[in-house]
Amino acid sequence: MKYGICTLALVPLRAEQTHRSEMVSQVLFGELFEILDIQPDWTAIRLLETSYLGWIQNGQFKALETLAMEHYLKGEPRLVGRDGGLLYNDTDQHQLCHGTKLYLDEANRFRLAQLDMVYHGSFNLFSKADFEAKVAELALSYKNSPYLWGGRSQWGIDCSGFSQLIYSSFGIDLPRDAYQQAEIGETVDFISEIKVGDLAYFDNADGRITHVGIMLDRDTIIHASGKVRIDRMDNEGIFNQELNRYSHKLRIIKRYTSG
Repeated sequence: MKYGICTLALVPLRAEQTHRSEMVSQVLFGELFEILDIQPDWTAIRLLETSYLGWIQNGQFKALETLAMEHYLKGEPRLVGRDGGLLYNDTDQHQLCHGTKLYLDEANRFRLAQLDMVYHGSFNLFSKADFEAKVAELALSYKNSPYLWGGRSQWGIDCSGFSQLIYSSFGIDLPRDAYQQAEIGETVDFISEIKVGDLAYFDNADGRITHVGIMLDRDTIIHASGKVRIDRMDNEGIFNQELNRYSHKLRIIKRYTSG
């Protein structure tokens, strides 16, 4: 089995091996993956943490020996904080976005294979115990970030990338897509029982879950639709005041912080 690691700040993960293909997600610096197929310009991969599949352009990652990867993963992971940070050495630098996971030594150095760089910047300091008190504040800091299909950063993010990123800051791992996220967690049966941070899911005309947002309170939701925005929500769904109509039909509400 062959492995690789992303060596640029944020790169596209595409459905097919062409730049014209749909960007299904993005790969952040330091994310590890299994290499499935190597072609002249593209490589098919499966991300280790989420099992997400796609094609990454050659030159945007480095291959890893199994022993090197195992040694790397013995370190203590730290997430880049909301203000981002810089990873650099004498010849290169990478501006890293919030949520990037790094395995650093005590001197904040990133050491792996031919990579030896120093990290300078913010760290995520939240834990699961901070979720209820801090999740709304963190989510609101993304207000007006542009929507981007497959996006995972403040420079462009989609609905499930937004919920996944915010939750990861509190040590809660979610799958990549909205329908996958909806398959886990504890169901909240009534609108009146909603707590801050619960995730609301919405389906399309075919009954397929296609959208997710983070509840700020019982009737207010923050979600990525055109941009990260705040709207009202009730038993029917999300009401977009600018359009003067419901934009998304509510399917289910889930909670992931019990216990």
